[in-house]
Amino acid sequence: MSKFISFTHWLIILSIRISEELVEGRTIPNSINNEIIKSIKVENDEIIDCYDIYRQPSLNHPLLRNHTIQMKPNLYPKGTKSGNLGTLRLTQTWHYYGSCPKGTIPLRRKGKNHNPTHSRNASQRSNFEEIHEYATVEARGNFLGAQAKINLWKPAVEMQAEISVSQIWVTAGDGKETIETGWIVDPLVYGDYETRFFVFWTADGYNKLFCYNDECDAFVHTSTSIGLGCSFTELSTFNGDQKDATFSIHKDQSSGHWWVQLQGEPVGYYPSSLFTELSKKATAVEWGGDIVNTKSKGRHTTTQMGSGHFPSEGGLKTSSYFNWVQIVDENNMSVDPKYFDVYSTNPECYDLKIDDNHHDTNGFGFYYGGPGYNDKCQ
Repeated sequence: MSKFISFTHWLIILSIRISEELVEGRTIPNSINNEIIKSIKVENDEIIDCYDIYRQPSLNHPLLRNHTIQMKPNLYPKGTKSGNLGTLRLTQTWHYYGSCPKGTIPLRRKGKNHNPTHSRNASQRSNFEEIHEYATVEARGNFLGAQAKINLWKPAVEMQAEISVSQIWVTAGDGKETIETGWIVDPLVYGDYETRFFVFWTADGYNKLFCYNDECDAFVHTSTSIGLGCSFTELSTFNGDQKDATFSIHKDQSSGHWWVQLQGEPVGYYPSSLFTELSKKATAVEWGGDIVNTKSKGRHTTTQMGSGHFPSEGGLKTSSYFNWVQIVDENNMSVDPKYFDVYSTNPECYDLKIDDNHHDTNGFGFYYGGPGYNDKCQ
């Protein structure tokens, strides 16, 4: 018995030392988790694991067991403006603490505050009524993608069960299949109120086949430097510096995969085999803001959309914006949407206004957002 206890004790010490070495960012040959080449400890107990790209968890999906990773798009949309990559120097908080080696991809480790039941389903997300409110521009037709330059903010979120999102939706099948990307503040999932980069997909209208980032086996990650669910280091300030970045989704006509890019860098892709309608093309695109209002205090939430200010309050440096809003048409050309609809589910709380004055410098764009609860928004 004593030998068994000693051996068990030795194993515990060994596992702790391996864990400590990993967190320090050293390469551990023949380690227990040999798909993790290095780990980086970030502030607030956040850890980034650098996975061997060929052993990333998404490849466990039944449809991807024999998948050959595409390292970058074979074909890019034509006509994309070269000067619309925004003002953001592409840094995420974890970059200050280390970097992942070539041949690996950064995955944010599920921390103690991680909530794996995160969903757009109210019964899973909170005990309160969940209402999504939007301020968006929508284009319908046949598309191979979309892009936009979005400025980055840190909106106030009133309740842990609420979110504030600014994003692009590329959809098909009347919204049953979507690919989404942008920035999000989601305290329920991340345990904080930081502004984070995200990707999202669903193949059944947010029923069972859906998830953010690497919550399920779907997104094939290829970037060594951009982490899913990781926070941005530079944000816009009211009446001050504006920080923005270009987000895009496009279908590689050669492989059929849907690529997500941030600041022109390919982050990874959703394989075409995950979808039915989107395996061919998208039939609608949306750009704009989305918040969750739980009415937990018996009134409308004070959760902000974008900067928390209406477009009518002054536009640039006051309200949030989308610039260089483009669709990728069936000829793989990036062009302005010719026909579109503007939606604001509750304009007294959150609104949207097309920017008709800066097309030469900012392309097609709009201002959007709002504070939520106010004298007219109850």
